[in-house]
Amino acid sequence: MTEGARRIPLRFAAAALGLLLAIWFLRYALLPFIVATLLAYLLAPLVDRLGRHMRPAYAAGVTLLASVGALVGLLWVLIPWLFLQGARLLESLPHWQAQAQAKVGPWLSAHPWISSKATALVEGIEPATLLRGLKVTGGGVLDVLLSTLELVLVPVILWFLLQEGRDLLTHLLEVAPPRHQPRIQSMVLEVHKRIGGYIRGQLGVALVMSLLHALALTLFGVPWAWLLGLIAGFSNFVPYTPYLTALVPALVLAYLDGGRSGYLGLVALVFTLVQKVEALYLTPVWVGKASGLHPLEVLLALVAFGHWFGLVGLLFAVPLMIVAKVAWHALMVDYRASRWFQEG
Repeated sequence: MTEGARRIPLRFAAAALGLLLAIWFLRYALLPFIVATLLAYLLAPLVDRLGRHMRPAYAAGVTLLASVGALVGLLWVLIPWLFLQGARLLESLPHWQAQAQAKVGPWLSAHPWISSKATALVEGIEPATLLRGLKVTGGGVLDVLLSTLELVLVPVILWFLLQEGRDLLTHLLEVAPPRHQPRIQSMVLEVHKRIGGYIRGQLGVALVMSLLHALALTLFGVPWAWLLGLIAGFSNFVPYTPYLTALVPALVLAYLDGGRSGYLGLVALVFTLVQKVEALYLTPVWVGKASGLHPLEVLLALVAFGHWFGLVGLLFAVPLMIVAKVAWHALMVDYRASRWFQEG
């Protein structure tokens, strides 16, 4: 092979760079495609199993209809429950304010400066103010959903991916030079396997952790146990955040509800033990082996991609890190096989 054949022609390199820039500028418009791709990874095993008994188009259609039906059923139950929990929480805020003043009041009386600051903070928490904030936040999210047409586009894109995903990958591989196709295909299959395992494993971990935390908090009589359990379970998508998003509110509510130091310590201990079940078994077995990522690599991905891409980066940080790690391993193979490394 000549030296010139090894170099990518300038026009092809410019076209590839232009494509990457286009993806960057259109990253928010491409969000429905990214969401549909992640869902396709989640549903692909079911499509493959049904595809043994029927045509691929029928298998994709049955899988999509069943998934939409299951999602509608889940939302039919979950959304009214969440709205009910939110309404009850807003109604109970005056009670929790009174409990906070009764519990912490004597200690604050001995610390006037802290008392003035805390009183201003507690009195500033009004149900009407929170409700207006929720309305503003909900309106902003709704605007984003409507502007991207995500609710309409995702099922359509998902159906095509479930039916023609493998053919699409084959066509994309044909763009690569024939001499590189076997290696690129191997890398793509490795990424495909890891991302699919990560998505399915992470969803399973979130559901199991939600149930375990809810049962544990209910056992100790912590108020809003099932809501806190749901928050704790799905907070596990970002490692270690359940301690902040669920444990701290649980301890505060338990304390205001009459809990003493020993009781609070027991709640924190059981919460930590449930988290250790996730850290020592669920994530290593269900997620770690499938994704091939170390917890520190997950944290690095969340910080880096969240900083670069915002909310979208946080949602897809781990899949992007999987791609980066597979590419890094391929680069290390070339590095170790290079003359410079061998002669060193």
